[in-house]
Amino acid sequence: MSREYNLPEGMVISGYSLVYMPEYEVVCISDLHLGFEVYMESEGLYLPRMQLKIEEERIRTILREYAPSTVLINGDIKQEFSRNTSQEWLEIKKLFSLITERCNVVVVKGNHDNYILNIAAKYGIKVTKSVRFGSTVFAHGDTVVTTEKGKAVVIGHEHPAIRVVDSVGAYYKFPAFIYFAEDPLLILPAFSPFSLGTDVISDWHTFQSPYLTGREGDDATVFAVLNGEVRKLGRVSSIRAAIASGSSDFDL
Repeated sequence: MSREYNLPEGMVISGYSLVYMPEYEVVCISDLHLGFEVYMESEGLYLPRMQLKIEEERIRTILREYAPSTVLINGDIKQEFSRNTSQEWLEIKKLFSLITERCNVVVVKGNHDNYILNIAAKYGIKVTKSVRFGSTVFAHGDTVVTTEKGKAVVIGHEHPAIRVVDSVGAYYKFPAFIYFAEDPLLILPAFSPFSLGTDVISDWHTFQSPYLTGREGDDATVFAVLNGEVRKLGRVSSIRAAIASGSSDFDL
């Protein structure tokens, strides 16, 4: 495994659950879901309030190692759909302060990001439905934006993951990048440590992004994220075949 993997479209995927475009000095992360603990408390499940600390530490590392000119947050900064909770206000302000001290911030509005404009405006941060760097378009993925066929699109929204089994039969789930080489589409893992996501092998049918309409899941390539590194596992069709045959080639 290595920390990074280069894709043909000038994109670098990283074990920090980001995609980096060196030509434009842009780092993109997606699906932070700040305020998740308070949301879960409203559902009767109490979690330690550690998400912001984890995400801040990871962002500090990213800013130090990549020194980007722009951090692009590709949707779903916040968890609550209908309002900004006090925890979301506090955490998003801390996050924006951290990043804007070092570089520019652009926000692509996700389906969870209602009312994000009034927070972003306080920091002079642009909020948009999509943004383009070169020929690559970044959109959250809940709705389709107009793009040229054959040009790369980067989305979040789906929280892809992969469930693997170790040598003693225990199951683990890891965040994952999903990449379609034809008519290029890259799906980012969630940046949130609480959003391990949906298994691309067993639960592909539950993905709902319109960007996946007409695409066969077997054609996708999976990259697992583990301890700050990226491992290319191969095409979904090959992984399914290996699992069906009882192979352990995909143990992590």
